[in-house]
Formats: sequence, C-alpha cells, structure tokens
Amino acid sequence: MNLEMEKWKEYRLGDLFEIKKGKRLNAEDQTGGNTPYIGAIDSNNGIANYIGQAPIHSGNTISLSYDGSIGEAFYQKNPFWCTDAVNVLYFKEDNNYLFNEHIALFICTVLRQEKYRYCYGRKWVLESMNETRIKLPTKNDTPDWGWMETYVKSLHHKPLTTNLNKESDCELNTNNWKEFYLHKLFNVGMGNGIDAIVTTSDEPKYNYVSRDSNGNGVVGFVDEIEGEEPFPAGAMSLALGGSFLGSCFIQKKPFYTAQNVAVLQEKVPLSDHTKLFIATLIRNECKIKYQAFGRELNAHFRKDFTIKLPVKRNANGIVFDETHEFSDDGYIPDWEWMDNYMKSLPYSDRI
Repeated sequence: MNLEMEKWKEYRLGDLFEIKKGKRLNAEDQTGGNTPYIGAIDSNNGIANYIGQAPIHSGNTISLSYDGSIGEAFYQKNPFWCTDAVNVLYFKEDNNYLFNEHIALFICTVLRQEKYRYCYGRKWVLESMNETRIKLPTKNDTPDWGWMETYVKSLHHKPLTTNLNKESDCELNTNNWKEFYLHKLFNVGMGNGIDAIVTTSDEPKYNYVSRDSNGNGVVGFVDEIEGEEPFPAGAMSLALGGSFLGSCFIQKKPFYTAQNVAVLQEKVPLSDHTKLFIATLIRNECKIKYQAFGRELNAHFRKDFTIKLPVKRNANGIVFDETHEFSDDGYIPDWEWMDNYMKSLPYSDRI
C-alpha cells in the first residue's frame, strides 16, 4: 500500500478527539497495585510504574505528553492513571468506524512528527494541542479510518538476522586507552539553532534534527531556509541539553538543527562504524558526568569534554604524531581498530 501523502488533508486534532488532562500523583502518595501509571517518558509505552489507585482514564485511548518527553504518543489498551504532564485523546464518535489499536498506532506515528515544534520552553499545552492540525488519508472529505487500519495491518515485522554470531576476535581492553578532547578529534561547532516554529514543510528538502533519542534525532523534514546552510551528510549531531542530553547520531542526509544541538565534522575520513563507536562513548560519558538542566554540555563540548580511545601502535609500541593533531600528547586514535571492532559485532552487517 502506498502512503501517497500528497493526497492527504489536514484535520484539527480537537475535532477528531476529545482531549482530557491527566492528574498529578506524587510518588509518596502512590501505592502498589496493577493500574498503569503513565508518565511523560519516551519508553515502555509511557508506563512509569504500576499503582494501587483506581484508573482515571479509559483504555482504547492515546496518551500524549506535552511536557518532559514532549510529543511522545502511545496507545493505551487498558484503563490507566496519567500524570498532569500527559493529555489523553478520546476518539470522538464516528458512526462509520470504531476506534481500535491499529488506527491508534497510525495516529501516534503522525503525532510524533509534530513534536519537533515544541520544547521545554514551548510546551504542547492543551489549547495548542486542540488547535494542532495533522494530515491524514482522506475519503469523501473525512479521515479514511479504514485505510489507516488496513495499512497498519499490512506491515509485517521480520526479525533481524545476522551472519556474525561468533564471538568477536577484537579484545575490548580499555586499560591502555588514552584520553582525547572531543574538539581535537572533530571540527566541532554549534548547529543552526533554528526554532521549529519558523520552519515550514510545503516543499521539504532537508532533515530537521533536534534533541531527541529516537529516529536518529530527526524530528521533521522541512523546506529550505534562506540564509541557512545545511550541514552535510555524514556529520554527527550531538544534543547538548534537555532530557536526551548526549544523544549522538550520524546524519545520513543534509540537515538543519534545532536549538542546543552541536555538530561534529570529521577531520579525516572515518567509516560509519568508527563514528558509531565514538557516538556510543560520547553517550556513556554524558550519562556519567553531565546532567540535563544542570551540568549540560554547552560550556564543555568545545573545551574540556573528553573520551578515552584505543591508540595507534606498532611493533615498537605507541605511535606518536609530531603534529599533535588529535592529542596534545601526540597520541593517534586507532581508527582502524574501532572500525574492525564494530564490524565484528553481531548485527553490524545490518548497518
């Protein structure tokens, strides 16, 4: 089935759903039980934990966070309680169709494409949520719910396979790794810093990358912006703050960035496997030493942010670089070893 999105039409979200607010329930007031408690999070279908309080919202609805992990939408099959940072979408009665999980999953995917327009300082509050317009497949000037259901049912997940099932020959011994400043490894700088509110998508040309942990950080596909130079494919994006601080991705297509996103461009040609190796270390370092809305990366990524890497060696020991391109001590990252290590891992042949 082809999506043919150019034929879709816009609908006001408040005309399709009755949107109701959640209710705060402090941790100390929660009791143990079986009621799903939906938080403003981006994982586990939004379920933060289970409580003993009675549900306040019905099942067969959609939870949509407007604070915290803004724009995370999940289908809730069973009755639940949700925090006040989450709104709940109740399908308005349509005599021609009954709302179900397949339609909900389609809508959730569409809703997530809107989240790049919002941020910590511009929350997706109830009023703007009601006024939000989303594009949907259409039949006789009404949403084609039947087509949405059939489309989702047509998607078949095939388990990933790999030909690399043996144990890696590359020993991961970090004892002899050396410390490198990020700004010595890459040409680092701030991204475009474009607010989502000024973007349009009439004739989209470039990916729009924000502080997100999903979809490679890509939260939208936007029109060319006069006066703004897109970053090239192959560069890496790095979230400097927010809930997903440290999220680091290789961007496969030219892109713009939102606020508080840095861009890392290679000094020497690096493989995607090597970049993935480094991106993993960056994320891990951020989890240990940095904190969202506290000690964020803005003041550090071009100054004192470091990661440890394997270094180039030969039969005589460590190879030193007299130009000190990557390290003040003359160490050279062993790019080839990183590439080989990543290629030795199961499922790396799927990259």
